[in-house]
Amino acid sequence: YRAHTQLLALLEPQVAGDYAQSLLNLALQNGGVWDRWVHVNGATHVMTGDPSAPAIAGMYAMGARNFNVKAAYDSLLRQATVPHPDGLSDKGCPGQCEGQRPNLAEYLRLGYAPQDTCHCWGGAAETLEDAVADQALADLARRLGQPGEELQKRAGWWRNTFNPATGYQQARKADGSWVTPFNPASDLGFAQGSSATYTWMVPHDVQGLAEVMGGKDVAAARLDAFFHRADGSWATGGDALRYDPTNEPGIHTPWIYNELGKPRRTQETVRAMARLVYRTGPGGLPGNDDLGTMSAWYVFAALGLYPRTPSSAELHVSSPMFPKARIVQRGITVLAPGAPSIHVRDVRLDGRLQALPWLPESFVQRGGVLRVELMV
Repeated sequence: YRAHTQLLALLEPQVAGDYAQSLLNLALQNGGVWDRWVHVNGATHVMTGDPSAPAIAGMYAMGARNFNVKAAYDSLLRQATVPHPDGLSDKGCPGQCEGQRPNLAEYLRLGYAPQDTCHCWGGAAETLEDAVADQALADLARRLGQPGEELQKRAGWWRNTFNPATGYQQARKADGSWVTPFNPASDLGFAQGSSATYTWMVPHDVQGLAEVMGGKDVAAARLDAFFHRADGSWATGGDALRYDPTNEPGIHTPWIYNELGKPRRTQETVRAMARLVYRTGPGGLPGNDDLGTMSAWYVFAALGLYPRTPSSAELHVSSPMFPKARIVQRGITVLAPGAPSIHVRDVRLDGRLQALPWLPESFVQRGGVLRVELMV
């Protein structure tokens, strides 16, 4: 849901809708449980969180309509609100826990997934993933004319695992205490990533995240340190305190600068990662492609676009790599005079100057001509 499903729906909404219906069919045939990582026609339970919610909500936002979205929403909502026996099972844990929403009753009671009793792959990671999923369901509810206030409230529960004393996301126990000793480079409480990476996993509330960090300038300075080594060079993996482009939990992070009023740094960071960690040879992808996610990230980077949140059709703008790109089926044209230069001079949508470094959903919904003027 961090790139692949949105790109699929942007390029081929009919195919995305068919995919969404297949996911729903599998869930209905599986007692209502949505698997995290469907392989061919079977469940694997791999990874953490409830990724079907942002995947379905994101595809719908991007224009997929040929699936039973109300049935999908109802099914996902039930799994997010009614505890299922699988949620108390440790079978397959940590990497393949059976529960779609592990120990949901306790999660709803505490407002976070406790490390010692969550039956999940990392309590802090589960909390962050579920906050993204709940935001997605809240967004989908609004699109369908359903009440989403409680889900919206739950989307803010990422704050319950943010420790103001350390300034990082940190696992907590059921009694409310923090799991110690704490090291932001550790993956204790997380899944295939460190606290330093997961702390940024609040794409739906960057303003709130900046607030708890001490303000936008503080957050931007922390991002600078996250993306650069001590000598000023770009961090491209191998340091758990810094950006890891080889795995999904942090791949949205380069675009966070846009939310902090630093769009030039988004432009520089996206282009640097595309240039430094992607290659044309057999080992050209940074890490496992994971069903197309890493490839989709690069396509978005090349277009100079990226979903602002997993469940929205608003698109962040960075610098396109090509002077012209067209998404014919959607009536979208991206012009970038000066490409492949990096820095953006101005952005115009159908001739109108854009004040924000992201585009409204109407661009995806109705199409248009995006002109990104680059500094040569």
